[in-house]
Amino acid sequence: MTNQEELINQIASISHRIEKGAKVEVQILGKKYKLSDTKRKVLDNIIDILYDVNYSKEKNHKKQLRKIKNSDVRIASYLMLNALSYIPFVHAIHWRYLRMFKTTEVFSGIIDTGLNNPEQAFFLKGSISARNLMASRIQMIKMDQK
Repeated sequence: MTNQEELINQIASISHRIEKGAKVEVQILGKKYKLSDTKRKVLDNIIDILYDVNYSKEKNHKKQLRKIKNSDVRIASYLMLNALSYIPFVHAIHWRYLRMFKTTEVFSGIIDTGLNNPEQAFFLKGSISARNLMASRIQMIKMDQK
């Protein structure tokens, strides 16, 4: 089998898995978690969380620290729920539940598995470059206002 045929078979199996909606099982600290392919809106929400943590200028430092502490839990919850996070209040209840009963190692494992998916790497690279472009434009606007 040639290299091109292997690549075509790999792409076909990935597209079949995505159409079928199959989930990937991840074992973290002896417990199994199921993650599916991340939707674009969920990735946008994750980028919003990261942007809010990195560029927010809160007057209240306690509020800013709370955002930083809860960011990994919220991202892990989005990755676990995926399309279910669109239902009102499901994500809000789920990330608070995770914060109470799970550890940071679990969140790190979920985030690492969910965001280091090679099939979605092209989208994440595009999103990161778009976020950096947006941040540089914001800085330019702030400099123009001064």
